[in-house]
Amino acid sequence: MQYLEHWHLKSLPFDITTDPAFFYESKGHKEAIARISFAVETQKAIVLLTGEYGSGKTVVCETVISRLPPERYKIAFITNPRMDSIDLAREISFKFGEDIASRSIYDVHHALNILLERHAATGKHCVVFLDEAQLILDTSILEDIRLLLNHQFQRQFIFTLVLVGQTELRDRLKSIPQMTQRIGMKFHIPNLQDDEVPDYLAHRLAVAGGTAEIFDQSAIAEIVRLSHGNPREINSLADLCLLIGSLTGKERIGQEEVLEAWKERA
Repeated sequence: MQYLEHWHLKSLPFDITTDPAFFYESKGHKEAIARISFAVETQKAIVLLTGEYGSGKTVVCETVISRLPPERYKIAFITNPRMDSIDLAREISFKFGEDIASRSIYDVHHALNILLERHAATGKHCVVFLDEAQLILDTSILEDIRLLLNHQFQRQFIFTLVLVGQTELRDRLKSIPQMTQRIGMKFHIPNLQDDEVPDYLAHRLAVAGGTAEIFDQSAIAEIVRLSHGNPREINSLADLCLLIGSLTGKERIGQEEVLEAWKERA
């Protein structure tokens, strides 16, 4: 691939897939990981993680999951929550190891409660990560999930629900006061600070086998200004800059290439 050969790279440094090797732990990401981990370890009922699109919410959750001892936790990571209450409960059950065939919400919830209690009896705490939760259009679905938390085991919540979504999720939850009252931890992932963007670029380039010198200071300053510190915006802009630079035979990326890339993306 001309792009990789031109910049002497082993892989694409700014691909938007959530490869953990490329994850740059900003101050905000580190705090998010610490807070969610604490909430899970102390068995809070509900955790709320929000952030703008592309802020790194999913990779934060994946990092937390990777650090939870499997002998102590059972994880259900739901990446597409756009389903009805029964199917969502059945999907959670499936992730925890049991396929429930019934189409009765009562039967499914009853079976799920028994499954959760069985895991708790063996010393395992169940954790449900519900990604893109802002896509759940019917708040009654969230209410049904909340009702599962009424069932406890030895005075502990039988599972922890981690709701992950874009900023508007907070407003959506305001219509369910019974749920917001049970939120034991809230955190909003901030965008990268201006002084973190150069380190972010350098980190991803290094993982891909390149060097930070590919982008000169004028280019970095322009990326900071245009991206507002959003990781996905940085990735999209930097990726297009490298493509433009490889096609035009540039030795370094400067402000001109960044502005050209920005114009193409507009």
